[in-house]
Amino acid sequence: MKMITALSLVMFLFLSNGCQNKKKEIAPLYNQKFDSLFNAHHSQDLFHGGVVITHSGETVYENYFGLANRGWNIPFDKDVKLDIASVNKSIIAALVLKAAEEGRLNLEDNLVDLLSGFSYEGSFHPEITLHHMLSHSSGLPDYEGVAEDLKLNQFLPFKRLRFTNEDYVDFISKIEPINTPGQQFYYSNFAYHLLPIILEETYQKPFSKILEEKLALPLGLKNTVSESENEVVISKLANAYNYQDETGQWHQNLFIDLSLGRRVFSTASDLNRWAQAMDNPGWLAAESLNLMQQNHQAEIDASFSYGYGWVVIDGENKSRMVDLGTKKPYIIHGGSTEGYKAMLININRGEYVISFLSNVGNRTDEIQLAQQIVNLLNI
Repeated sequence: MKMITALSLVMFLFLSNGCQNKKKEIAPLYNQKFDSLFNAHHSQDLFHGGVVITHSGETVYENYFGLANRGWNIPFDKDVKLDIASVNKSIIAALVLKAAEEGRLNLEDNLVDLLSGFSYEGSFHPEITLHHMLSHSSGLPDYEGVAEDLKLNQFLPFKRLRFTNEDYVDFISKIEPINTPGQQFYYSNFAYHLLPIILEETYQKPFSKILEEKLALPLGLKNTVSESENEVVISKLANAYNYQDETGQWHQNLFIDLSLGRRVFSTASDLNRWAQAMDNPGWLAAESLNLMQQNHQAEIDASFSYGYGWVVIDGENKSRMVDLGTKKPYIIHGGSTEGYKAMLININRGEYVISFLSNVGNRTDEIQLAQQIVNLLNI
């Protein structure tokens, strides 16, 4: 019996050392590959920001490039936050599911019932549910539905309007819908802008507090915050820049209304941990995590593939939404807003998680960069 125990211990130590040695061998190989890739992008001003790549929960590459603030020549580091733009959709979706688990909301709740406390001049289809909004099948419009004068300079006049919750509900209610709910996939930022308003009504707290108490603190995401008060200073926030070819100069984004969609600011490290949480039931139940990563468009239009807050690729389908060149299944979401770019990918249930954020928006091609990373991973 003692001999069996001793042999078991020897085998355990052998396997453990083997795994550790394998990680030590893998990391330098990745460092060389990804340093070469990101240095090439950075040298052409195609990327300034942070990147984290993990393999089965272990960090195999993490690095930071360029300037968070060009005026003061402040470099990026691991604690510098950026706007994650539409990557916040998975966070918003998860908070809705958390409220559903707590019995505060139901995915079949109707939008009109949830907005019964608001006065608005327009209308919403009476059959729109939270499920429709989360899966982009609500028929609600996107930015293209706003007035022509608000579309100038990539919708900058619209993004600089200041709304109260009541004002914003009224504003969206007046825009012509795209379709009846459940009939087609139509990506709607407005649907996801209404969800934080619903969460605030549900919890009777600002979205920033809901995010902090319900998600950031429990998951240890210490650099993930939201802020809807435009005058509040966000600590260690990178400035956002776009390059103007006509002038040969960098232009700083000076103002976008923070209340729009409840913008979330985070780091590459925090986002990577967030994507890993998709494979670890606990904070959310397994059923909720599965709903987030299930393709709810399969019966509507097979060419689209969206869950709740994630584009869902099974590795075999030919989704028109994205193709990273791997046969492994993955969930992915990118984001772009006025100088900020974001990308978050979870491949094969946490086998690889890729997160990167950049503050040179119109210079960073986030899809191309993601494809190059996957190609170097050789998966």
